[in-house]
Amino acid sequence: MALTQRQPLKRHKPMARGTSSMGRGSGFTQRQPEPGQSAEEAREQRLQERAARSAAQALSNAARGQVQGSAPVFSDQVVSVPKENAVEHEGYRRLVASFPCAHCGIEGYSQHAHENENKGKSLKLDDRRAMALCCTRPGVEGCHIQFDQYRLLPGGREAHVAQGRIWAAEARARIEALGLWPKNLEKWGGNVA
Repeated sequence: MALTQRQPLKRHKPMARGTSSMGRGSGFTQRQPEPGQSAEEAREQRLQERAARSAAQALSNAARGQVQGSAPVFSDQVVSVPKENAVEHEGYRRLVASFPCAHCGIEGYSQHAHENENKGKSLKLDDRRAMALCCTRPGVEGCHIQFDQYRLLPGGREAHVAQGRIWAAEARARIEALGLWPKNLEKWGGNVA
């Protein structure tokens, strides 16, 4: 098709002020003011209702400890720990991930999951302090995400920290028993294999 003739752009009449873009067929309807109420008063009422709902939701979240975007809370109890002596070893991570899930026992979906003790933003745990936990897959929330959010076991954070130590020790023992400990990785007790 050859473009030889220019077609001028069609000019449409602009919308008049005060009209709604929510016309017929848009799927939206405009809320009508109550009888005896102006459109501006109705709008102000809707804004007040929305603000009240937002405030109620914020109070509810704060009561449950789910405050987001709030001012930082400073405490002398929380201290950032440097990443000292955190050993990273890809071979070890792959070995751990090859095991069945330490919690549910499913095979083929495991990930290398660190213990939850002293773990946090900008803090790195040693790869030898980990166990195999299954990942999330279609229709199933994996044990790894539940463990990281302290929802896998009853007893909250303390139970997850204690169980994480046990599972990580079992993973290390299993790798040693199978004779698969990587040659260039120092053993957990401090001996080089």
